[in-house]
Amino acid sequence: MSGPSRGPGARLQALAAALAGRPLFWILAVAILFAWPIVRAIQAERALPHKRPAVGRVRDFVLTDQNGDRFGAGELRGRVWVASFTAIRCAPMCAQTSRMMTKASEIQHRTRNMGDAFRLVTLTADPERDTPARMTDYSTAYRASRRTWRFVSGPPDQVRSLLEDFRVAERTPQTRFVLVDPAMQIRGFYDLADDEALNLLLRDIGLLINRGG
Repeated sequence: MSGPSRGPGARLQALAAALAGRPLFWILAVAILFAWPIVRAIQAERALPHKRPAVGRVRDFVLTDQNGDRFGAGELRGRVWVASFTAIRCAPMCAQTSRMMTKASEIQHRTRNMGDAFRLVTLTADPERDTPARMTDYSTAYRASRRTWRFVSGPPDQVRSLLEDFRVAERTPQTRFVLVDPAMQIRGFYDLADDEALNLLLRDIGLLINRGG
């Protein structure tokens, strides 16, 4: 006469007990435990947009940076870069301007390991008053790297033409930063008045550099 049949719970317990006694089971369990975060990270990366479409293009230009050197498209082509816009005579928006320069400083700090692949460019939105000499003083106040963070000014008519490419009104400090790819195509606008926008911008900088555009 056969004994009473065991329910599903009992059978599962018996199977678990049998597996627990096998070293191969534990090796597989540990491997899965460590592999899972990697798999999730790969899935998250694949879920990101492979390419942000170009939404504009930056014209060729040559202006002057805070070092007193000629600076323009030739320095930036082939690199990922971010443009920000400031006006030294900022009233009544000086508090906002200061916050944006602090954000730019954070971008400089958080991209320091990207080497020669990245540049940060702060362009005057008030070319009549923000001469290259004044931009030099401004860059010193924010501890801008002479190599990676350029403060740019120049002849007002040339600066105005460049501001048009970025859709920036003259004499208007901006909370919006612009991401540009190595082909001088605009790939995104980021309003850094929104705290989440900074992380999104940094993510997209990394994607452009790592994926080559």
